[in-house]
Amino acid sequence: MQDCKPLDTPVAKGDKSNLKQCPNNDFESKQIEDIPYASIFGSLMYVQVCTHPDLAFIVGMLSRYLSNPGPAHWVAAKRVMRPLKLFCDNKAAVYFSNNNRSSTKSKHIDLKFLVVKERVQNGIISIELIGSGYMLADLLTKAMTPKVFIEYTTHMGVVSLDGV
Repeated sequence: MQDCKPLDTPVAKGDKSNLKQCPNNDFESKQIEDIPYASIFGSLMYVQVCTHPDLAFIVGMLSRYLSNPGPAHWVAAKRVMRPLKLFCDNKAAVYFSNNNRSSTKSKHIDLKFLVVKERVQNGIISIELIGSGYMLADLLTKAMTPKVFIEYTTHMGVVSLDGV
């Protein structure tokens, strides 16, 4: 798993998990017998609760098969364990995280943020720059012009209930 490339999402659209993927005979049960599915699932739950609430959907889906997981469920769990891409709209933060240099201007950075840089360098996570115009969550955290506000709410799927 250490050589895996980061993914944009922990579950791809169209991925299905169902009871038909559970082992139906002894041969299929033997295939998954030595795989630590319950242990990995516990780790995923911890990560979801403590740092990645965005994993709630896939962790909930995988929990349905905890008592009888099949190879397809193991593949789905491994996909979640792959490093996720983080997106940031701060050019300086992205540059600092992706480069191995330090300068006197970066000495004020708190130690906890150096952990992010270390994890980027170890390939655990990757950080990509995304323009502020694509940060729809800014609607919830910043003041903006009416034009931008309407554009963001439209992209989020928020509709007006005027006249209802």
